[in-house]
Amino acid sequence: MLLGKAKEKGLAACVYTQLSDVEDEVNGLVTYDRKTPKDAYFFYKANWSPQPTVYITSRRFAERTEKTVPVKVYSNAPAVKLAVNGKAVGSVKPDELKRAVWPEVTLKPGVNTITATASVGGKTYTDSCKWTLKPSGGEEGKKDSERYQDPSINKYK
Repeated sequence: MLLGKAKEKGLAACVYTQLSDVEDEVNGLVTYDRKTPKDAYFFYKANWSPQPTVYITSRRFAERTEKTVPVKVYSNAPAVKLAVNGKAVGSVKPDELKRAVWPEVTLKPGVNTITATASVGGKTYTDSCKWTLKPSGGEEGKKDSERYQDPSINKYK
């Protein structure tokens, strides 16, 4: 199913050469010690596994300097609800690649709890993580490193 969608978008071939990070290469599905699955692992799980999946991406980039950030969740559920510090942000239907995106979510200074919730077959699935907003040099809204942002996020702005 995912391959068919990829072909529709012009993908001719794809090769994934490693499952875990090795030495200087950090593009595996799990970390170097093979203990922590990375975002890409959950992308494939949401797209290829029938097991219900709800996963907040970019969670390992826990210290933020931007007050407004995009939040992306990989999920194969029909809809995903997002909350920040217990306050509802909204519900989004994941796209054809199982991505639910909220392009502009506001964080408060200090620790923020991000929670994604979805229901599948009458059962509720939840994922949460903590991001800390530490404005750089006292300048709220200063841009974070672009390393945590997926280039496809621009289509949602």
